[in-house]
Amino acid sequence: MNNILKVLPIIFVLLFSLEMQSQSTNYIYGKIVDSKNAEEVAFASVLVKNSRRGVVADEEGVFSIPTNVYNEYKVLVISCIGYQTKEVNLNSLKKDEVNIINLKVAVSTLDAVVVRAKKKKLSAKQIVKKAIQEIPNNYPKESFSYVGYYRDYQKDSINHINLNEAIVEIHDDGFQTKDREISKVGLLQYKTNTNFKREPKLLVNYDNTNKKFIPRASINPSGGNELSILMAHDAIRNYEVPSYSFIYIMKKHFVRHHNFKLTEITQKDGENLYVIDFKLKPAVNYDYIVSGQLFINRNTYAIHKLDYSLFRKEKKENVFNVQVEYTEQLGRMYLNYISFNNTFSAPNPKDFFLVEAAYNPYKEYLHLTFNNPYAIDNIYKSSNYKVVIDHVKIGVKKVILDTLHDRKVKLLLDFKNREPPILTDDIANKLKLDISNIKDTQGNDIGQLTYLTYKQYRELFVQELLTNKDGNTVFIDKFKPLEEGKITKPLGNRNYWMNTPLRKGD
Repeated sequence: MNNILKVLPIIFVLLFSLEMQSQSTNYIYGKIVDSKNAEEVAFASVLVKNSRRGVVADEEGVFSIPTNVYNEYKVLVISCIGYQTKEVNLNSLKKDEVNIINLKVAVSTLDAVVVRAKKKKLSAKQIVKKAIQEIPNNYPKESFSYVGYYRDYQKDSINHINLNEAIVEIHDDGFQTKDREISKVGLLQYKTNTNFKREPKLLVNYDNTNKKFIPRASINPSGGNELSILMAHDAIRNYEVPSYSFIYIMKKHFVRHHNFKLTEITQKDGENLYVIDFKLKPAVNYDYIVSGQLFINRNTYAIHKLDYSLFRKEKKENVFNVQVEYTEQLGRMYLNYISFNNTFSAPNPKDFFLVEAAYNPYKEYLHLTFNNPYAIDNIYKSSNYKVVIDHVKIGVKKVILDTLHDRKVKLLLDFKNREPPILTDDIANKLKLDISNIKDTQGNDIGQLTYLTYKQYRELFVQELLTNKDGNTVFIDKFKPLEEGKITKPLGNRNYWMNTPLRKGD
């Protein structure tokens, strides 16, 4: 299976104050909220009226519009599943603050659906089956392309970390082809955003042990860059090939693995949509639970949105969430956005631990480097260091502090008149070191490691569907990181932009 993320013993693929001071003055910022409870409305579509371009608000309901668009056009059309579509005059939005835009909930009902369902004898399960069967008719068979804003980042409970952004042009040969093998990507712009916190230790690959890992899960390297991995999580586009647990091959396994319940009718842009909740069948797996929703057009059975979350049952810990939404254009359903995130753990950078041990047999020293400054109290005691070299216990004569670096010490070794062994290979197994009873200046004990929890996000928001392919686009290697991709077709004056999230206030 491509892009495999293993959840043991199952498998899935591998995504309040707002600070304006550091944000660009070249943009107008908005935040979309529910008019009744003031909660953010995630992933609402923001279309520039009388143009074919727009943006999708992020998970926190935030979006930005460049001032050149602000000066050229007059109205934004804001829509979201479950809410009434709203038009907003651009000249009513202020440039020096985050503009709050309220959306009203659309009228929802179930009575008419029940009557119709009884008449057609369609259960929730049958509606889902029909929706999957209709994918070849509702989604494009012909080639198409679109320009979108891509970003990946980590997130703690508040802050965006290691934010990378890009504008990409994706060419797709239609739903009858395999997206991973056939679709192509052009890179129009790429940015490592240094306005947000950078934490190099979170940029390492998953090692499935202690550097960066998903509890009770493992990720196998299977090729493909960060964008390719994200797109593999579009189970609608990839309905005939493996995706993630427990959808797997959507065409074959999705209905088989889940129970479905029709809960209500909602709306988007005047279209009535079935809202169907689903859960994982207990017989499929007892260690994990699934919570999800489908939004399916009542007339065409087109799937407008799939929201899928997997949790560990033991502690109700979220493992991953994927949301993908399609919207109707030109008589077919095209991608609007996809957002994927998974929870992972990494060592607490404030913990106290040994970074490096360098053995010098010619001077009979062992050089130690710690990550934090050490406390003086016990650092001198030779008994705190147990050294084994080439399977022989070695004494420590003296601990010598480095007067220039409060993270480094030297251990003068006692070989008892023996010749110090020369280690040329397999050093990790031939040099063992056990350190105890030492603290750093913050009072942390050496080797007492704790772990912090983060979320890894990958997201793509479509800004414009292109009816004609541009033959001048040069495509990047989808199996190399985006930052290594060559920008062969700069944006120039074209109105695409990065919908950079707002920084949180300190």
